[in-house]
Amino acid sequence: MVVQEYFALNTGAGSHIAVLRHRHQSDHECEELEIPKSRMAATQKLVKDIIDSKTGETASKRRKGAKNSETAAKVALMKLKMRANGDKSLPQMERIYFQVFLPKGSKEKSKPMFFCQQWSIGRVIDFAASLASLKNDNNKLTPKKLRLCHSTSGEALPLDHILQTWIAKADCPLYNGGNIILEYLNDEERFLKNVDSYLE
Repeated sequence: MVVQEYFALNTGAGSHIAVLRHRHQSDHECEELEIPKSRMAATQKLVKDIIDSKTGETASKRRKGAKNSETAAKVALMKLKMRANGDKSLPQMERIYFQVFLPKGSKEKSKPMFFCQQWSIGRVIDFAASLASLKNDNNKLTPKKLRLCHSTSGEALPLDHILQTWIAKADCPLYNGGNIILEYLNDEERFLKNVDSYLE
């Protein structure tokens, strides 16, 4: 003799009496059966909506200017700290990191380096030249001397200025994690021409 257990089943479609093995909606083929949507489909729709809303954003709405440069420099700084060369005896708090673009015709295009924020621009040039194995005749009477130039304005930084003063400058500062350019310039040249050609 086969014994089956029955139970009362209340669904949105009405009340039924069913055997125990048909206790779930999917088992008794209820007409009001709601097939649950996968959570992944809902997530994909949400992601698609977010992407669609962003593609309508115009270039003019994006951040530009000094704040954008500062943010980019912070991201670059995190990457530079992992690969930069410099005086390892410098305390971390005194280090300033740069991607140093080397003079045209050098073996390498650029090198990540760090310097002491209290160093003069002249000492930074000497140290960078030794790290990059560049010819440095700044202490001799030669027509072209190695100069450190601002990557935005192209300005050749004065040799006697302290690096920290250029970091703290209100207008057109150097950013910790930003770019600087080393190039050979004549004494009368105060600005580097074609700055963008170094950064490409």
